[in-house]
Amino acid sequence: MLDDPTAPTIYRTSGAPPYPTPGATPQLPPDIVPRQVTLRDRITIATLVPFASASRVPASLLAYLCDQMNREIEKGDTYPLIAPMTLSAFGSYWFQNFGAIMLLGEINDVEEVNQKEGRTDWAQACLGSFYIKPNYPGRSSHVCNGGFLVTDAARNRGVGRLMGEGYLEWAPKLVSYSTTFLACFSICNVLSQCCNITRFQLGLKLLFIAPTARSRSPC
Repeated sequence: MLDDPTAPTIYRTSGAPPYPTPGATPQLPPDIVPRQVTLRDRITIATLVPFASASRVPASLLAYLCDQMNREIEKGDTYPLIAPMTLSAFGSYWFQNFGAIMLLGEINDVEEVNQKEGRTDWAQACLGSFYIKPNYPGRSSHVCNGGFLVTDAARNRGVGRLMGEGYLEWAPKLVSYSTTFLACFSICNVLSQCCNITRFQLGLKLLFIAPTARSRSPC
């Protein structure tokens, strides 16, 4: 997330049609459906649930993800933002084009998630989230990027890799002929190792290293 979260939404206008219509009710392609996965323990089942907009996400779940995002901003190890995001700003940014949330258990559709509102401890049930959006406007809007968030309950469970696999499956169906991930702060040794392992597992290439891209003391 290197662009301004308050900037207008970029809609895809290049690549193969059809193109999304600004202002229209967001719809997902019919072949993007909840994706069941198995965590690193080879026992626990979770589901990547796709969302076309923040309005489809239960309010308390959106608030939990916003809180997790602000924790990451405060730590300063993963995102370059300084000020915390309001709930409205987070929802508008994270789900402006497409967002997915990983939840424990087998889930068949978004309505099942909304039925959990008020009856679920998201701190236990929510494992992470990612977004997909155009990285550039206009003629290069078919090149996308993504942002990833692993929650406190999901550390060391293989969630990042599984979300990465979901990203690589869904991005070509939404936006992309290619993907650019803009930054992973290498000043934090633990985070850098995780990024390198996940990059290798997903077959991604490291293009360059900018060692002074983050102004903060090492972790």
